[in-house]
This record gives sequence, C-alpha cells and structure tokens, in this order.
Amino acid sequence: MAFHRQRKQDSRDKLLTAAIERFCERGYFSVSIDEIASAAGVSRVTFYRHFSSKAALTAEVFRDAAEATKPLYLAIGAGRFEDPPVVRQWIAAIFEADLANRRMLRVFTQATTDEGTFTPRAQALISELIAGLGLTIPAFDLDPARPADRRRWHEAWLLLYELLDQSNHAALGAGFATSSDVIDILTDRFLRFVGAGNTS
Repeated sequence: MAFHRQRKQDSRDKLLTAAIERFCERGYFSVSIDEIASAAGVSRVTFYRHFSSKAALTAEVFRDAAEATKPLYLAIGAGRFEDPPVVRQWIAAIFEADLANRRMLRVFTQATTDEGTFTPRAQALISELIAGLGLTIPAFDLDPARPADRRRWHEAWLLLYELLDQSNHAALGAGFATSSDVIDILTDRFLRFVGAGNTS
C-alpha cells in the first residue's frame, strides 16, 4: 500500500512538473492534457485520476506557488512594519519575485478565463494573508464576521489585492505598474493603513 501511494504521488508530481514546463514554454491554452500526460510519462486516464481538468491542475500549481511565496508576503510582520524603508523594501521584494516568475503569472492569468472557480481560489489567498499578518500586525487583526471589523477588513483586503495585482501587472509589463512610483504609492498606503490601525 505504501508503495502504491508513493507511486501515485510520483505520477501526480510528474504531471505538475510537466505542466509547468509546457505552460512556461508555450502558454496555457496551447498545451493539451494529452501533451501533459505524455510528457509526464503517464496515460490520460492517470491524469484524470489526479485532476478533473487542465484548469484544476493549474489551480493546484497556483496553490503550491502561493504556499511557497507566503513567507515573503508575511515577512513584513516580523520586521519594522511602520518603518517606510523596511516596508518599501518588502514591497520591492514582492515585485522582484513576481518578475522572476512572470511566465507562470501569465499562465495563471490565462487560466482565470478557462474556469470560473480559479479566480475565487486566487482571491482566497488574500484572506489568508490578512489572517497571517494579523498575528503580528494589530491593524490586520480583524474578523470579517464581526460588524465592527467588517469595513476595516475590506480595506485590508483591497490594500493587499492592489499590492499583489500591481506587482503582477509590473511583472507582465502592463500599464503604469512598471513605474517606480507605484511601489512608493503602495508603501504610503500600507503605512497609512497600519498607522490607522495602531491609533484606534
């Protein structure tokens, strides 16, 4: 049984690795399930044992990528989160990480149009980040179920959404997100939010 579970895990990992390689080379829409399975050395049937669709596989890739990047997103909580240079450096590091992973960001952007449930999965990450930051930064210690916290929670959500969204746009060379002013503006907004949270 242990061998069977290991082999099943191995085939799943091979499918994920093969998909990432093909997606980065040719984009999301140009790669078929048959190509992914063939590159992983497994059958189409094996693919469907692990994933219901190409979009489901891509959502799993996103989940793994988000988990790997969470420490960077949450790092500000362990630092001087009211210090402008520290906050700016943190935001710049997020922008740099997205730039390094821009090919996969393009894949995730394409995947959002393929399955309606992919975007909610991505948006759930922001809620998780608020909870994580709330452990160390008082301004983020919010419960959306509490009426007194609801508006501030929405403000926190929009703040992090804008930060991650502009970082993605900058990595893809879209709009004015590539301007250095954007990081400065996001730094100011983060500091205002944290300051407002600490003075209440």
